[in-house]
Amino acid sequence: MSKKILVSAHNPVTGPRHLGHYFGAMKSLVECQYEYNTIVVLDDLLAHYMYPKEREYIKNRTLYVVQDFINSGFDIEKNNIVLTSDIAHLFLEHMLYYSTVIDVEYCNHLHQNSFLGSLKSYQRKELGLTNYPSVTEWLYPQMGIASMVLSLGAEYFQGGEEIIGYIYIMEEIIENLKLKNNLSINVPEYIPSKIGYINGVDGTYMIQKNCVFLGEEIGTLKKKIFEINDKRVFQEWYNSLHKEEKSKDLNSKELSNLVKEEFFETLAKELKPFRENKLSNQFLLEAVEKGKNNVSGLFAETLTPLKDSLKIY
Repeated sequence: MSKKILVSAHNPVTGPRHLGHYFGAMKSLVECQYEYNTIVVLDDLLAHYMYPKEREYIKNRTLYVVQDFINSGFDIEKNNIVLTSDIAHLFLEHMLYYSTVIDVEYCNHLHQNSFLGSLKSYQRKELGLTNYPSVTEWLYPQMGIASMVLSLGAEYFQGGEEIIGYIYIMEEIIENLKLKNNLSINVPEYIPSKIGYINGVDGTYMIQKNCVFLGEEIGTLKKKIFEINDKRVFQEWYNSLHKEEKSKDLNSKELSNLVKEEFFETLAKELKPFRENKLSNQFLLEAVEKGKNNVSGLFAETLTPLKDSLKIY
């Protein structure tokens, strides 16, 4: 019996992953990966469209993300990692057909409430964007991931907390396909991570400036751990590591250097593969090429009924 398809989607624009990515999606995915036909999708196309000035760096950053997934324990022999730039020719036709049942005003609403849609003119210029959104900017960030997930025939969907909004877009597509084209598709079930998000070393929501990178050098890692002055950060991170008893023990302890040293040793051990296992670009490129080849056939299976519903023969 074939396994059901789980798609986990991620934006690789910032490159190397940090603990927020790891605890927020990656660790949970690795723990359940063998229950499904698991496909990690890195949306490097979205990164290209959103950050034109960063385009020359995106390929390298994306390969760092591939490496971090592999070092997290993701099994590329049993499952697959793909880049949207490698499979665009396979799912953009789906996006074109899905778009026929999406109203302009709905897409406008999505864009206006998105990161790009909320930017001021000077902010757009700083990113290298034109004064007015291109058709691609208006359409792809709203419809791209949703179309790709549906075109893979996914029954489950996973990723960081910021991508849950794509479920609602998929619901809109599916509802309208049924209403207008009499085509029934199931909405993928969203699989939440145990920890939706975590706080950084300063006790606020983890972003690049207050994070711990997975591949952090041991000296820098220790320095960052010892700079933490909020016991709740350690408790939250212990919980994310499935060490709830350690977290509870901190309730009755002062945040001493001994406590920090113990946590440092725990985290250093967890992150050892990211520090030590440096993979060649050739190996990483072969991994995503294999992924592309393995998933390509899935798109054809979903394209035929979609075209039939539009009477495109």
